[in-house]
Amino acid sequence: MKIESKPLRYAHAEGHTDVCYSEDGQHIITCGHDGDVRIWIDIDDDDPNSHCVGESALAVCFKDKRLYVANDNHAVQAYTFPAFDKDGIVTRFTAPVTQIMSSPQIEALGCCSENMEAKICSLEGGAPLFVMTEHKGPVLSIALCPHMKYAATACGDGVLRIWDIDTQKVVKEVVCVPKINTFYAAKILCRISFEPSEGKYLAYPNNREIILLDCESWGQRMSFTHSSIKCAISQCLFSPCGQYLTGSTVAGQIAVWEVQTGTCMGIIEHPTSHNISAMSWNPKGNGVLVYCDVAGQLGMLVNCYGKDSSKFGSMGDSEDIEMVQKDDNDDIVDNLIQNYESDDDNAISLEKIKNDTLGIHMDPDDSRPQSRQVAPVPTTVPAQAPFQSSSTPSHLEHRYMCWNDVGIVRCHTAENGESSIDIEFHDSNMHHGIHLNNYLNHTMASLSSTVLALACETPSKLVCISLVGSSKEWSVSMPDTEEILCVVATSGLVACATNARLLRLFTPMGTQRQVISLPGPVVTLAGFNTSVFVVYHKTDPGLTDQHLAMDIIAINGRQVRSKTVELPLTPSSKLTWIGSSDVGSPCAYDNTGILRLYDIASGVWVPICDTSTHSKGVSDTWFIVSLSEPSQTVRAILCRGTSFPLTAPKPIVTELPIQIPLCELDTEKGQYEEQLVRWAHTASDVDMKTARETALKLFALACRSEIEQRALELMELLKDVRLLPLAAKYASRLGRMHLADKLGDLAEQWEKEADKLNVAQNSHFQELETQETYDVTTTQQEDLNASLIIPQKTKKKIENVTPIKPAPIKASPGTGRNPFKKQQDGTKNVASPLTLTERILVDVHATNDSTENEDPLTPLNGETFVDWFSRNKSTLGEQNPDLTPSELTRHGIRTFKSVQSKSSTGEGAQKRKLDEASESVSPIANAPKQSKLSAFAFQKK
Repeated sequence: MKIESKPLRYAHAEGHTDVCYSEDGQHIITCGHDGDVRIWIDIDDDDPNSHCVGESALAVCFKDKRLYVANDNHAVQAYTFPAFDKDGIVTRFTAPVTQIMSSPQIEALGCCSENMEAKICSLEGGAPLFVMTEHKGPVLSIALCPHMKYAATACGDGVLRIWDIDTQKVVKEVVCVPKINTFYAAKILCRISFEPSEGKYLAYPNNREIILLDCESWGQRMSFTHSSIKCAISQCLFSPCGQYLTGSTVAGQIAVWEVQTGTCMGIIEHPTSHNISAMSWNPKGNGVLVYCDVAGQLGMLVNCYGKDSSKFGSMGDSEDIEMVQKDDNDDIVDNLIQNYESDDDNAISLEKIKNDTLGIHMDPDDSRPQSRQVAPVPTTVPAQAPFQSSSTPSHLEHRYMCWNDVGIVRCHTAENGESSIDIEFHDSNMHHGIHLNNYLNHTMASLSSTVLALACETPSKLVCISLVGSSKEWSVSMPDTEEILCVVATSGLVACATNARLLRLFTPMGTQRQVISLPGPVVTLAGFNTSVFVVYHKTDPGLTDQHLAMDIIAINGRQVRSKTVELPLTPSSKLTWIGSSDVGSPCAYDNTGILRLYDIASGVWVPICDTSTHSKGVSDTWFIVSLSEPSQTVRAILCRGTSFPLTAPKPIVTELPIQIPLCELDTEKGQYEEQLVRWAHTASDVDMKTARETALKLFALACRSEIEQRALELMELLKDVRLLPLAAKYASRLGRMHLADKLGDLAEQWEKEADKLNVAQNSHFQELETQETYDVTTTQQEDLNASLIIPQKTKKKIENVTPIKPAPIKASPGTGRNPFKKQQDGTKNVASPLTLTERILVDVHATNDSTENEDPLTPLNGETFVDWFSRNKSTLGEQNPDLTPSELTRHGIRTFKSVQSKSSTGEGAQKRKLDEASESVSPIANAPKQSKLSAFAFQKK
């Protein structure tokens, strides 16, 4: 019979309207923009029960005698049926809920929201069973497999994702959704549906057709369309029996197809051509379909199976109703096949021959021969598309084109399509703000202290505005076949990568500098000064991981140097940000929250921050702005429920501490170890005093733990001659005479093994240098035995020529007792491993001063009596314990005058000595900041 449409009924106010059936098929439930939920006995019901749930209700679902409604509080509220009493909240989102779905075969709810999240929730609430968070736009729809094996979501970023619920990973991505930035602006909802009986197929709309995917191989099984369909299909839905499929268009057309044959049962035109917002089949299987439109009207189609829907109710058995009528010829063929394929050994069976020779087995429940089915091929994750680092998605109306340590570039798109760009600088003294009309529809931007670079894909053109001098603008067009994929601007270069796998380099004022071929499809760009970091696909992605590499390209004059390094990522993750620290170290950040820094000196990637530990919510992410090595901080923006910051209100930048994820960071030992390792791999502002204090505290913990071998190993690893006597003194005061003796002999052992170690390591480093083209500093012979943990730049060059011998250990000036003598009382009075350390740390400064002043009472240059007396008060008190405080002061005045007169004669020699020491190398606090990319500072021969 022909499909018939019943007259439309007013259901709700104009706006998005949803509809569903009760499980017995006796009631129709609708919800709308007016915030009401109405329960209809039939479409002819003139007095439906109405219940207000809030200011608006976007979705409704019926499951196990309960109603689940998405209210204006962004929550999924459960209600009893038909009493309609509140029965708890299933889950909450941070944005409006766009769909709630379930099916009779599963005991869970599928919910999706505009906050780029989808969840599979228990019917009783509690923690979600599965949270899908890799979306980059509002999630429009969700579908669940009847066996709870797969889930599918359609997102406003243009991608349909299919998830494996067991592994919680994406197994397939299909680009079929129009890109939108809000659910309310979506005309195509892309409602998808799994085949309800076995879950073998997944149907999704794609333009003017519905595609059917095989859930085993994820290949296209067939497509459904019709010549009468003139616009895009918005949603599709399987019938309860799985033998029919319906779809609706944005112009109000509703079509029904038979799945097995692909025959169109009929197409119904909407009287007012409004977009269909929701559809629902009657679970009785009588071929009745109800729908709602965006005008808030309720409609019904009958006879959708090609049979009279009114006769289905009298038959009583829904399974008989869904049975497909068989032709008499089909019965004859079945009887012939059954009689032919007998157990008689003399009978010739073609299928048996196939099974024995070709290994093809027939499934009696499958109507298709297995020989025609393609074996499922392991699918790989899709290759990560090119993106502009430090930016937000390009389909947003208001977005950040760039946010770094220099400034912020925003893009605003009006409803009429007009676009503008605003540039804000963090330091207004550098440059004033800029406002530009985005006539060329630029989608990429990069900002540095000298230039602003803008680019667009079509027409592919690079436009740069110089920020130095008179702010001149220059532009260059790409060849006809090339399109710019990403761009970067540094203080000394402008670079863009194209789809021809070319990297084009320009000077800040527009001179074409270099063209470099890339070995793979580009992913993103970053840079620092005259160096560019190019990230590209090294090989095709694997089953779960991206295989990325990074070329570090540096230019100086006409010379170009390059080094290729592997780019590590967390398993099953994607790269979301690439940049550099303020001293030039490349940094990478993935979507799992791990920030890594490439230590150029050692050539290794070091994880320096796990931003997920600083998030309170599971869906919270961090947007990286910049990284500072001297201050050991990461500047980032917390994005609650999203993967990028919003433009209004302006987000707050937070400073996160850099912390290397060593084991047991909650203990003192782990914290001290983390500090030493972090200082070794980053250019931190730490002086030798702080480093030695941390190292000595770690040594103290090892001694108090009665692990003398670890304490000795630590001192061998540190290789600090000035720290060695302090460690020996601490060990002797604890009564560890065996350890103290070993520490006393350690310096002599270093001196004996120095030559042999230098020869071995020098040959090893020379071999590495022949393979290395990215040397930061030239490896010096005297640096081979340097400390492995204590920061190298804090060590003075004068220490390299000083003979490695332990300095004489003195408990206090003027006394000459043996520091290695065992003291019985001292070991009993130690309450903490750090109590002796605090006293011994005073000798750190005394050791440093003794190298420059033979007499500790000698005043420093320009030092007054007050400063001198406060510094030497304890020493004077130990030398004269019988004096009162006033007498000690008078004694200090006389001593100060005497030592001041004595030092005046040797002032010239002392001054020359200090000048030579200062010229050799200065402490780290006074050392100038130097980029780790200093290897590219070429010198003329």
